[in-house]
Amino acid sequence: MLTVKIKDKRLEERITERAQRFGKNTQDYVNELLALVLPDTQGALSFKRLKAEDHGYVINFKSEGNETVEEATPFAEVTDTENYTKELRRKAWRKE
Repeated sequence: MLTVKIKDKRLEERITERAQRFGKNTQDYVNELLALVLPDTQGALSFKRLKAEDHGYVINFKSEGNETVEEATPFAEVTDTENYTKELRRKAWRKE
């Protein structure tokens, strides 16, 4: 068990007020706050978050003949989805 002493009266009031607002006692609320701020990271993987704008790309579908893009059925030519996705991933990673 750990005892935390809060010397800032305003901080103590804010914590108590928010705990009451959420219908919890102050000790449980502070415990949850600390668990959020200091998560148990053992065994958890952490990855650098990538920006979709920098690492994504737009797939432009080409319409065939008089067909409009809204009426088109994308990927209709795909018969083997497993092979198609493997090839798609390979090309995406190698930027071919």
